[in-house]
Amino acid sequence: MNYFDLHCDTIYECLKTNQQLDHNDLSIDLYRGQSCSNWVQTFAFWISDDLRGEAAYQDFLRQYDFFQSQLEQNTQLRLYDGKAFSNYCNAMLSVEGGAVLAGKIERIQELSKRGIRMLTLCWNGENEIAGGALSQGRFTKFGKQVVKELEQQGIIVDVSHLNEPSFWELCDFAEKPFIATHSNAKAICNHPRNLTDDQIIEIRNRKGLIGLNFYLDFLAERTPVIMQNLFQHIDYFLNLGCQDVLAIGSDFDGATVPEWLCGIETVANLYENMVEYYGRDIANKIYFENAQNFFSH
Repeated sequence: MNYFDLHCDTIYECLKTNQQLDHNDLSIDLYRGQSCSNWVQTFAFWISDDLRGEAAYQDFLRQYDFFQSQLEQNTQLRLYDGKAFSNYCNAMLSVEGGAVLAGKIERIQELSKRGIRMLTLCWNGENEIAGGALSQGRFTKFGKQVVKELEQQGIIVDVSHLNEPSFWELCDFAEKPFIATHSNAKAICNHPRNLTDDQIIEIRNRKGLIGLNFYLDFLAERTPVIMQNLFQHIDYFLNLGCQDVLAIGSDFDGATVPEWLCGIETVANLYENMVEYYGRDIANKIYFENAQNFFSH
């Protein structure tokens, strides 16, 4: 089974709980990830809405330095460069929260030099760039400059956590495809972090990516959450013609997930159920091929 995950918060949680990436009691570690043949894992460095200015950038450096230490200590961990090598965790790096820039456009080049491939523009609140899902903020002049510079540096814009007005403002000036790394369908579960039909179609038309989020609150409005709830989102995306843009964005170690999907070792069972329900071609696209095609070009 090949597996490409667009989002997890494992690095932040390792630091918070004083654990290592090779073995831990979190949702993801390198040992349990060996169940995947070709595994690309995006590790997001999360910037809390409580942090602004230099404190936000320093927290990024703290997380980045920890990841570098894990890279040096674990031979089965390598940086993803567009090709997934088997028997490795191929790590792609992102930052969740544009506050990391501390209002300085030159910080984008610093992120690029450190191998950051994606930037989630906001978390739930408002920052120097735009408004998050739980705020009323809009794109600032600086925010528009940020998007232009991100595109020039080859860092992909992630619209997960943007509020809807900011999303549509972005569409007015973004020139390259953007992605929603960990967001589901709002028509299936009415949460501010999920995507409307028009947003889904916009990302599809721009040939971006949408990563399915395993967070309970984004999957269903009632409990218990069962596998069929996730499949309802997949069905909806497929009915909107997203067979070539749908991927996985687990949100492991950043969200409460169903018991049947509580760690990297459980994704194989989900894959087999997806194969049975959708066929191997669609399951392979969602699990690996769509994301791999996007990032290998």
